[in-house]
Order: sequence, then C-alpha cells, then structure tokens
Amino acid sequence: MTRTKILGAVLAKPQEPLGIHELLIDEPLPGEVRLRILAAGLCHSDLHYLDGTLPIDLPAVLGHELMGEIVAVGDADAVDRIGERAVVTITPSCGICDQCSAGFSTRCTRVTRRRYRSRPKVVTKHGEPVNLLGSIGGFAEQVIVPAAAAIPVPVDLSPSAGCLLGCCIATGFGAVVHGASVSPLDTVAVIGCGGVGIAALQAARISGARQVIAIDVHEEKLERARNFGATDALLSGSDIIEQVQKVCPGGVTKSFEAVGSPATADLSFEILSAGGVATVLGLERPGSRISLDAALLIEGDRRIQGAYMGSNQMARDVLGYVDHYRSGALELDQMVTSRWKFEQINEGFAAMREPGAIRSVVEFI
Repeated sequence: MTRTKILGAVLAKPQEPLGIHELLIDEPLPGEVRLRILAAGLCHSDLHYLDGTLPIDLPAVLGHELMGEIVAVGDADAVDRIGERAVVTITPSCGICDQCSAGFSTRCTRVTRRRYRSRPKVVTKHGEPVNLLGSIGGFAEQVIVPAAAAIPVPVDLSPSAGCLLGCCIATGFGAVVHGASVSPLDTVAVIGCGGVGIAALQAARISGARQVIAIDVHEEKLERARNFGATDALLSGSDIIEQVQKVCPGGVTKSFEAVGSPATADLSFEILSAGGVATVLGLERPGSRISLDAALLIEGDRRIQGAYMGSNQMARDVLGYVDHYRSGALELDQMVTSRWKFEQINEGFAAMREPGAIRSVVEFI
C-alpha cells in the first residue's frame, strides 16, 4: 500500500504546542479525493480542543476550515477533478437520507457512515493511526475527504479568503439566511464578534436587517464590528439587557450566539422581543445546560434553536458567498487579522487569543 509523506501539526497533549511531524497519508479510496492544502483558518473550535475545553482522542490533527487543490481521486471517472480548487465542509452529506432529501444536509443521518473508512487515512512514520478532527485533520499538507465534501470554487479565489467559507462563513452566514430567515423587517443582535459572529453580522446586513447590534466583551472586537456594518456596538456587562433595550426598545426579533457559553446562550434568549428567535451557534462543554426564563418562553412566544454549521447547503451556497465577496458586500479579506506560515501555527493560535482577533490563517503557499 502506497502512502505519501506529509507534514502535520499534531496535538499530543492538551495545553501543549502542536508539534510539526512527518506523517504518512493514504491514497484516496473510491468516493474520496485528496487535496493539497493552500490555506487553513484557525477556528475557535480548534482552540477549544487545543486547550482541553473539548475532548478528543489523541494524538490528533486538528483543523477543518480549508481551501485546497485536488491532487488525487479514488474514482477513475473523477479524474477531471484533479487540479480543481475546493473548500472543505465538515458535514459531508449522503444526499439520499430523509434529512438530505428534505434539504437539511447538515442533519444527514448517514454522516458517520460517510466518514467510515476501512483503513486509517493518516498514520505516523511508525504506522500508528492518527486521529483527525471531523475526519479531516486540516492542519497538514494534504487531507483526504469524501468527494462530496470538496466543494468546487473558482480557481482565482484567494485561498486565505476562500478557506473561511468552509466554517465561519458557512456557520454564521448560513444561520442568518437558513436558520433564522432574517429579513429587512428584523432587528438583529450578534453576541460574540469572532469569525462566526462577524459572518452573521455581515449576513444580517446583506439581508437588509434594519438594525444590527454587535455585543462583545472586547472593545477592540466592537470597533471591528462597526467596520463590518454594525449599527450599534455594545460592551457586554451586567447591564447588557438594559443596553439592548435602550437601543432597541422591546428587544430584538433575531439574536445569534457565537461564543459557546450557557451564560451567553441565556442572554441571546433574554434580549428577544415577543415572538423573537434566538439561534445558538457556539460549541459548549459536554454536559452544558441552558436555563430559560419560563415567563419569557411561554408568555412571549419566544424560541431558541440551534443551526448546526449554519444549516448550510454548501454546494449551493458557496457560489453565492463568492459573488457577495466579489461585489464587496461580503468582506473576507478584512476578517483575516493575521497570516502565518505552517511552521508558525502555534503563533497563529496565540494571535487568536488577542482581543481584536477575528481569524488567523495559515498559508501553505
């Protein structure tokens, strides 16, 4: 069996730097493609695994927000895809289960089966299997994914901008247009102005929401949010509900939580107007619970919901994202607050912890 030598950033122990090691990647099996990575976004989800907030079997290669170039295919009739540029989605859908057939690809009931493989994709130089986050493991020079998870993009799309489409844009933008169906009649609040939050904020602006309120604990992030089109920017504190009521009497019709804490999930519900909808996007610790004010729920017809990966339809959505980017409406380059070489990935994660950071991107070219 032929395997190709690659370099990967391996997490051996939480709260320790990633180590750049030589790994061996398999050939793609039928239904798979192998990509050479051009750029990878450093997502806060990756940071949660890195610092031990979220559990993962080790050793592991993290990373899932990617743009790459297809260099090998598992099916002879897909050879024309070699050389194609693509973004990767962490939710490969089967297209035939009841959820996929209903248009909800992120709820695919066969996703575990889609990720199953008869042999490891990646092993150490000693032949030991390496765990891959989301069955992707994007902090490496190459990855293998299901062919349907590699979504074609124009060849001239900047990799550092394009990689954002696979996660933070798909999640934040998708939650606004698919999960909550924001319209020009809506007032919107976005809690947490990192990558997902800024994507949601931009989507709300593009969707014509009449008011878009940014909420964060860092003034630096709020200043950036203003530049992305927030009509109001509020520094979160003990009086944040009163602050929201002051700028939007009665509360907002749609709220989006992009932090990953029960407290901010609770807040997303409490700032709603009657009939409003809160969408929780942030990943939380296993076992976390959200508490709701029963009166607000029952008497005001308020709702709270999830929108996993923005309830996106990646194969369809990507072309729309690219068009909005090219028109200047969706600002991707401005979301990249620092760029790093692959060997500097730990410095990139350190930069992600800075108050004004939105996205660090590792560039492989």
